[in-house]
Amino acid sequence: MKYIIFDFNGTILDDVDVGVKCINELVLKYLNRPCISKEEYLDIFDFPVIDYYRKAGFDFKDVSFEVIGKEWMDLYNSHKDEYHLMDGVKDILKSNIEKGYKNIILSASKLENLQKQCEELGIEEYFDEILGIDNIYATSKEYIALEWIKDKNPDECIFIGDTLHDMDVANVMGIKSYLVAKGHQSRKKLLDKCERVYDSIEEVIHELG
Repeated sequence: MKYIIFDFNGTILDDVDVGVKCINELVLKYLNRPCISKEEYLDIFDFPVIDYYRKAGFDFKDVSFEVIGKEWMDLYNSHKDEYHLMDGVKDILKSNIEKGYKNIILSASKLENLQKQCEELGIEEYFDEILGIDNIYATSKEYIALEWIKDKNPDECIFIGDTLHDMDVANVMGIKSYLVAKGHQSRKKLLDKCERVYDSIEEVIHELG
C-alpha cells in the first residue's frame, strides 16, 4: 500500500453536530416542520446533497438550491469554532508518513475552503495532496477521483470515509473502501451496503498493519 485517501468532513473532521445545527437553522427559517434530530440527520444525509435537502423537506419552489447551499455554507463557516479533528488524527497521519505512506484528502468540499480548514487545523503539512471540488454545491467527487487515479496502481490505494458515497467513489476508482461510523451517516445505513465498517480511523489503520 502506498496511498491512504481520506474523506474530510466526518472522517478527518468531527463536524456532525455543526451539520445538524446548520440544517436546523435553515429548517426553522424556511420550513414548517420540527427540527431534525441527530439520528434523523444520520439517516437522511446523502450525496448529491440536493437529495439530502429534499429529504429534509426542501422542495426548492420558493427558494433555490443555490440559495440554500450558499446559506448553509455561511452558517457552517460561522460555527467553525465548534468543529474539531477526530480523536488521534494527527498521530495517525504522522505514523502513516513514518511508514512511508502518502496521505491524500479527497473531498466534496470546495477546494479553497478545504485548504483553509486544513491550514487552520494545522494538518496541511501531513498531506501530499488535497483534492476538492470547484464549487460549494458538492455534486460529486468522482471526476476528481478518476483523474487522480489515472496514473496510480489501484492495488496501492485505499479510501477511508464515513458515507456510502465514499464507498461508491472508491468502487469507481477500483480500490478498497473502509467506512468509519463516526461521521455523517449512521452505522445501520453503512452496514446495509458495506461490509467494512469501523468505529474509528485507528481501528482501520490497525487492521491494515
